Amino acid sequence: MSAMTLIIEQYGKDVDALPEIHSRGGGAARAASGLVYENLIERTCKELGLDARKNDYFRTKEINGKSLRTLQVDKHIYRNGVMVKAVESKTYLDRCYLERAVTDFIKLNQSPDVPDDAEYCIFAGQNACADDAIEYYKEYFKHETGKELTIFFVNPQRKRSSTRPIYKEEYRSDFVLDKGVYNEFMEWLNN
Repeated sequence: MSAMTLIIEQYGKDVDALPEIHSRGGGAARAASGLVYENLIERTCKELGLDARKNDYFRTKEINGKSLRTLQVDKHIYRNGVMVKAVESKTYLDRCYLERAVTDFIKLNQSPDVPDDAEYCIFAGQNACADDAIEYYKEYFKHETGKELTIFFVNPQRKRSSTRPIYKEEYRSDFVLDKGVYNEFMEWLNN
């Protein structure tokens, strides 16, 4: 069995564990849903020989002699010790998360600590945004950085339905991994 097959199977096990975790409620339940995707990214990067880091902070650009060391997104991806990709991960990508991710990506792109050729993407299970919001924020990012923002929705049911959450067993088929999109993500990581 290939390593990628094992990674996909682990993703499935992580999703299968969510109903029990959510039955207990609270912040741990919401965190567990998000970790399903973050862990998938991390395992994939490890298999591809990449280093996916969390809580990896960068400096903001300096303004009037002042800067902060607070910039980060969910995963900063390194190849041979150099950051090459930044990935924001969401179970459901809604407009406010999209706006925040784009703003964070722009600030990272301006950071003196981030290589000029770093690339940016959002890796999400489902889309909870209107199409015009996605198109606007992709164009906004390109306007501010000159770069493309790539968005991967990795579940076959692309559009989120609040009545069909990831933690309800009866909707499990909505959250299998779309292997075609997952392969596109791996290709993006390898570029």
